[in-house]
Amino acid sequence: MVRFEALYLRRYVKYGCVFFIALVLLGVGLGKSGLASPFTDPIGGIRAQDETTWASMAADVASRGDWMNPLLIGRYFMQKPPLLIWLAGASMKIFGISAFALRLPVLLAACAATTILFAWWQSEKSFWPACVAVFLLLSNPLWHTLARLCYTDILLQAGVLAAVVAVARDPKLERKRTVALAGAAIAFGIMVKNVAGVLPLPILVIFYFLNGWRLPWAALLKICVLALLLAAPWHIYQIIQHPRWLFADYVQVQLFEFGRNPPSQSSSEGAAWFYLKRLALTDPILCLLSTLALPFLLRSVREKKANSVLLLSWLVVMAIAPLLFKYRNLPYVLGVIPPLCLLATGFGPLTSWNKKMIAAAAVALFCCKAGFSRQPWGLPYHEIAPIPAERSLEWYAGLRRSNELIVVNSDDEFYSMALPLAKVRYCFIDAAGVTLRYAPHYAFLGITVTASQFEQLERWRPQFRRRLHEWGLDATDPIATSIIAASAPEVIQLIESHPSSDFYIPANVLAGIGSGTVTTHRVLAISSDRFFLLAAGASTPLRGPSDGSQPYWAW
Repeated sequence: MVRFEALYLRRYVKYGCVFFIALVLLGVGLGKSGLASPFTDPIGGIRAQDETTWASMAADVASRGDWMNPLLIGRYFMQKPPLLIWLAGASMKIFGISAFALRLPVLLAACAATTILFAWWQSEKSFWPACVAVFLLLSNPLWHTLARLCYTDILLQAGVLAAVVAVARDPKLERKRTVALAGAAIAFGIMVKNVAGVLPLPILVIFYFLNGWRLPWAALLKICVLALLLAAPWHIYQIIQHPRWLFADYVQVQLFEFGRNPPSQSSSEGAAWFYLKRLALTDPILCLLSTLALPFLLRSVREKKANSVLLLSWLVVMAIAPLLFKYRNLPYVLGVIPPLCLLATGFGPLTSWNKKMIAAAAVALFCCKAGFSRQPWGLPYHEIAPIPAERSLEWYAGLRRSNELIVVNSDDEFYSMALPLAKVRYCFIDAAGVTLRYAPHYAFLGITVTASQFEQLERWRPQFRRRLHEWGLDATDPIATSIIAASAPEVIQLIESHPSSDFYIPANVLAGIGSGTVTTHRVLAISSDRFFLLAAGASTPLRGPSDGSQPYWAW
């Protein structure tokens, strides 16, 4: 009994060490980079724009307290369930509003997922292959980056990993604990990222099919029922309170619009090439090792080894899922990284080499990637340049002006929505009307308006307010938060007809009216291509960004 307890204690000490190592290696400088500054796609130059959205809603629930109905610049946001918002909001409630508090829950989830991966692979293979798998995972730039951002992807993969490992320990689902863990993990994923949370179910179906086993219908049904019961309360609440909004955001926009026919793409590349290219460029070593190990995994699958079949099923589902969802976004392929790390360390050439030497090489690889942090395959420990508008908008927020700010063709990745501004609107010069097609119900509700509608907003406002009320939102704040102009002259007309509004505009718009001819606003150059037009009648004293003043709100 004493020996058993000692082994039990030793095992959990190992798990604690793995969690702590992951916490240190992933958490160094967690709050150092500004909101939306890190690149979620270093190949395409795509920054973490969604982080400002989550930050704004998490700060809203932390300060306002309405946890069931997070607001985004005055409107409901239901494209995804609010678990990430709840976790980030609770963290900011405890630690204060900061980038560190915002990102802390995702970091802890990444460390927990890393520890679960280690625990499974140690029991399946041995200690040293598990250590190598951990360092391959921690040295993957995509895992590293998303573990340090307020994004849904790490939380989703933590749920998937927990479900897969629960099944690996009990492949025939004979224990109640396995059913409970799998059901809870799926519910967790659903509450994080909509229907993507059910990905463990096709993994299980493929696993049983490849093994030639009969599906354990009773156990699978219990898993589904438990997942639905755990995920149901928020969904039922929204079906009762805001059914139109839930259907429009949750189904029409998230699943049908982005899932089947996205209004725009960040790249013209085909989906398969888009993801393969970025995987190869961001982690060539992992891709090479996985490719070499794949034939050995397939041989093990032909021998019907259960965990090999489970690993292949996991890898197949995670590789196919991003291709089925039509919108291309590099974080969607995060799900293949953990199974690739297990594939590389559990099969192929690495299994026949000296285990301790391989572990030392994995640590050296991590150090090398950390040392070359500015490369696409490096780990971005260096201070990432903030988004161009960050400093300027923080300075503007520090003025505490009561005027609304209209941000034209913004370069701020929506950073301004996470700042305490009196009112912010976004104006897009969009002759093709892509923005209007993004979410048609926004145009119906008056959240997105044309420039001509904005010019006659007082005439349109009662109609938009009535529609918002019918959709369960008794407020006018979201009206005209997005303005669509067909051309720069329409923006110029907006500036001239709104002398009490502040504007943040690109240089080409200012050139159309000439800085010397602007009489309704004070022109303040922020950079060579960006200007503030501040309403001339404001009583707030003006201060330039170079005067050393501290921003009112700094993430």
